[in-house]
Amino acid sequence: MASKIKSYNNVNSKNQQQYFSSQKQKTEDVELSKNDSSSEVARAPYNFVPLNKTLVLADNLPSKGIHGSYLESRCTGYIECELETLTPTYIRGSLTEKEVKEQKLSKDKSDFFSPAKKIRIPGSSLRGMVRNLLEVASWGKFGFFEEKNLYFRAFAGSSKSLREEYSNQMKPEDKVSGNSIYKMSAGYLAKEGFDYYIYPAKIDLNEEHFKSIEIGESENKIRSIGEERRYFNFYEIQDGVHIVVSGKMENKKNDWMINEINRDPESRIRIPEEDILSYKLDESRGRFVPDLLKLCVEKSEIPCFYIKWIDNEGEERVSFGHTALFRLSYKKSIGEHIPTNNNKYKNKLDIANALFGTTFEEEKDLKKSSLASRVFFEDAFLLNPTENPIMREAIPHILLGPKATSIQLYLEQEENNKDNLKNYNDSVRIRGNKFYWHKSGRNWEQDRNSIAKNKNILTKIKPVKPNTKFKFKIRYENLTENELGALLFVLRLPEGCAHKIGMGKPLGLGSVKITPKLYSSKRSKRYSTLFVNDSWNLAETEQGKEAIEDIISIFEDHILTLIRNKEETIGDSLWDTPRLKQLRILLDVENGEKLEQEKKTNYMGIKEFKERKVLPIPENM
Repeated sequence: MASKIKSYNNVNSKNQQQYFSSQKQKTEDVELSKNDSSSEVARAPYNFVPLNKTLVLADNLPSKGIHGSYLESRCTGYIECELETLTPTYIRGSLTEKEVKEQKLSKDKSDFFSPAKKIRIPGSSLRGMVRNLLEVASWGKFGFFEEKNLYFRAFAGSSKSLREEYSNQMKPEDKVSGNSIYKMSAGYLAKEGFDYYIYPAKIDLNEEHFKSIEIGESENKIRSIGEERRYFNFYEIQDGVHIVVSGKMENKKNDWMINEINRDPESRIRIPEEDILSYKLDESRGRFVPDLLKLCVEKSEIPCFYIKWIDNEGEERVSFGHTALFRLSYKKSIGEHIPTNNNKYKNKLDIANALFGTTFEEEKDLKKSSLASRVFFEDAFLLNPTENPIMREAIPHILLGPKATSIQLYLEQEENNKDNLKNYNDSVRIRGNKFYWHKSGRNWEQDRNSIAKNKNILTKIKPVKPNTKFKFKIRYENLTENELGALLFVLRLPEGCAHKIGMGKPLGLGSVKITPKLYSSKRSKRYSTLFVNDSWNLAETEQGKEAIEDIISIFEDHILTLIRNKEETIGDSLWDTPRLKQLRILLDVENGEKLEQEKKTNYMGIKEFKERKVLPIPENM
């Protein structure tokens, strides 16, 4: 007789059946494109501005500190901006303390952002939008991203190159016998203090930690302990031996049996912190795939499969998962595909960091230092607050989050060939900074016939109408002309171009036109005379369009001079460089609406997505 037997279910069988039967309908509801296209390339509501090969460093900071003293030689003042919505625009209001206590969800709050019942666009949203553009235009570092290793698994239907990548690491084929030899091992995951370890399973007579077992035999063994075989589950069947059942798969014939644990502390394998973090951040793991780290809280030892590997720094790493053919970690992190993210530039300041503030390590003693911002964004308030610009409450189409594991979309590819796609283990760059195409803003509401099917994932919103005007200020302090020029460059876009802000960008929401006015301040004049014409002497002077043009030209000339012999062919304007040419195409309102009419910026249907077509650069859409 076996000792006391236990099984550990992730979900009940009824919920699993409902989940699998609902996937087809859910996919149809989520994908906005009704019909698959015969296009030779991929399409998406977004595209990318390619990464810069050269990093332009920041100007020298003021010797007395950026706030220590006012410098007459530098620029101080404010930029007054008028913002007009071109399409419905939405920024969700925050939950009140009462609503948080009532455990309400943000998605159930449809009100536009309105603290103290005053409709406004928060300065933080404006700041993020401007910083993103400025990083691109000033040849800065690639902005905020999660530095982690992504995960993948490749079977039939995947890219041939990706299948080979997976097989080489998990079960390479023996050239003599033609048989596959499993390279993964099996063991038991355990948490000890703040660390996680894997204790290998004992080796049997065949020198194996585990073996495959036919489903029929697996069902009989599981039934003998009074349990029912279920997907994504594992069972202790006798004296520490476990059967592991993976997910539903066509033509599946086997489960897995893992030998009992080897408790020798000398044999245990410590899992590096970066691998624990990457596992936690794996957003593509299926809804019902067990989270092994969470299960360690419930049970001291969790059966698992794992592979050890060596990273580019020569450090030993560990990938692990629920079943033998688990999702495998790419050996290169996201940051290793960004040229300006290497150690050469680690502690270097670019223009965006110098303007908006950052933290960094001092090169001499490696101590952490912080740099305060010299630009300050105020909230944007309605230009005419007596009018109510709010649209009726509506339900937008359901949107999915970004999926960086889609290598055909998020990595630069040499050819539009599913079988020869580059992946995150290759020496290849990520596509760059992501921007959404402008659209008409007329096709964002959910189809009434499908609303009832997706109640748990629906959200409600009340956008502001098109042609609604806001006004806000950006105050700046002790900037060089290059820095002020960079700020004005990304605010005053070329004719026909517009910014994007808020929620629902893939649907066409959030297209806005910004018109800046520049004001300079001279503190020496302000404090030399208190009053001018019976008013406080602020010593703030509006600068004309010609002055704005001059400052922008100074910035453009600065960047062009530094990149001229290091980048591809460039013209007399930053907008003529290959990179910003793509940005200009993306920001062009008329062009975006044209592509929308041609159905080139819709989400792909599931069948077309599986073909793994490559997303072309913006000018080739």
